[in-house]
Amino acid sequence: MLGFPGEFLAGVAVLRVHALAAAVVLYGFLSWPAPPEVRVVEVTIAALLAATAGVARPWAVVSGQVLHRPDTRPWETVAALALAALLWPPLARGLALGAAPADVLRDVVPLFYLFLPVLLVPVLRRAGPRAVTALAAALALAGVLFALRWWRQVDWGFGAVGTRAMTDGARYFLNAPSVLFAGIALPAAALGLAARGGVWRWGLAMLLLVPAALCLGALAGAVHRMALGLAVLAFAAMGAWWLRRRPWLVLGCAGMAAVLLLPLPDGSLSGAVHLVAEKSRLTGANARVEEAMAVLEQVGGSPLSLLIGDGWGALIANPAVGGWRVSYTHTLLSYALMKAGLLGFAALLAYLMGLVPAALALLRGNPLLAWAVLPPLAMALGLHTSFKYLDCGLLLTLLVLAADMGEGKPSDTG
Repeated sequence: MLGFPGEFLAGVAVLRVHALAAAVVLYGFLSWPAPPEVRVVEVTIAALLAATAGVARPWAVVSGQVLHRPDTRPWETVAALALAALLWPPLARGLALGAAPADVLRDVVPLFYLFLPVLLVPVLRRAGPRAVTALAAALALAGVLFALRWWRQVDWGFGAVGTRAMTDGARYFLNAPSVLFAGIALPAAALGLAARGGVWRWGLAMLLLVPAALCLGALAGAVHRMALGLAVLAFAAMGAWWLRRRPWLVLGCAGMAAVLLLPLPDGSLSGAVHLVAEKSRLTGANARVEEAMAVLEQVGGSPLSLLIGDGWGALIANPAVGGWRVSYTHTLLSYALMKAGLLGFAALLAYLMGLVPAALALLRGNPLLAWAVLPPLAMALGLHTSFKYLDCGLLLTLLVLAADMGEGKPSDTG
C-alpha cells in the first residue's frame, strides 16, 4: 500500500492534472493563441497553470536548486541551465536598453511556455498514465474549439474549401499547434478504437473523425501549407504502421474517411492542393531568409549584442511584415538570436537537443501519439510564430511526459 503520504501526494497530483486540463480547455474555449491583452480568462488560465506547477518546482528551477537534487534527470539539468541562460542575461540587457515593460512581458511569458516541461513533468509524473491521457485529450479539445471559433468567423463557409484562400481571421486561431494536433490525434485515436473491434467502438471512431475533419478542413480553407504537409506525412507514417499489422483496418478507416468526404463539393480536394501550390509559387518562404539576415545585421552591430542579443523586449524592422518595427520574428532560432545572442542560441539548441531522446523514445513506444505530437511541434519550432504559444509548451510537456513514463508500450492498438 502507498500509505497516507503516498496516497495524499497521488491525490494532489490528480488535482494538478485536473487544473491543467481545465486551463487548456479554457484556453481553447475563451482565450486566443496570442492574447493582445490580459483579461480575466487569461488570469484564470495563469492561476490554473500556477496551481498545476505549485511553488516549489518553479522556484527550484529558476533558483538553480534543481541542479543539486539527486533525482534530477539529465534533460531537466540541461533545461534548467538553458532557461537561466535565456532568462537572466537577455532580461538585464533589455531593461538596460530601455525596452518597454509590455514588450518585455510579451517575450518572457512565452519563454516560460517553452520551458513548461521542466516545470510540469516532474509534478505530473506522480499522477501516472492518466496525466498523459488528460493532457492529450485537453489539447485535442482545445484544437477543435479553436477550429470551431475560426469556422464561426468565416460564417461556416465549408463550401469555400478548395475554391479560394480563406482568411486567417482576426485572432489567428488556426496558428495554434493544438489545431494540427487535434487533426492528427483524433484520427489516430479512431484507428485505435476501430482496431479493438465492436460496433460501438467503430461508431465512436466515426464520431472522432468529424472534429478532426473540421480541424483539417479549416487548415485547408486558410491554406496553411506547412500544417497540411505535415498532416499528410503523419497520416502516411501511421498508415504504414497499421498496414503492417492490420491491413483490413486501414482499408476500413479509409472507407470511413471517404464517407465523410462525400458531402464535399466536387473538386474541393484537388482545389485545396492547387491553392497550396499556388500559394507556394507566390509567397515562397514568406521572407524568412530576409528576416534572418535582418536579425544578423542587427545583432552584428556590436560584440555585446552578438553575445547576449538585444534583450527581451527588443524590436526589429522586420522585412517579413513590410519593415514594421515589431518584437518578434517568424522562426524560433532567429528570434532567440535577436533577443539572446549566441549564448541564448546555444542554450536553446542544447535544450531542444536534450528533448530528442524523449521524441525517439515515444516513436518507439507509442508511434501513433508521437506522430500526432511531433508535426505540430515541428511547425511551431521550425517556421512558425507559434513557438510563443501556450499549446506549444504543452505539446512539449506531453512529449516528455509520455516518454518519461514509458507510456504506450508497443502493441497492436498503440
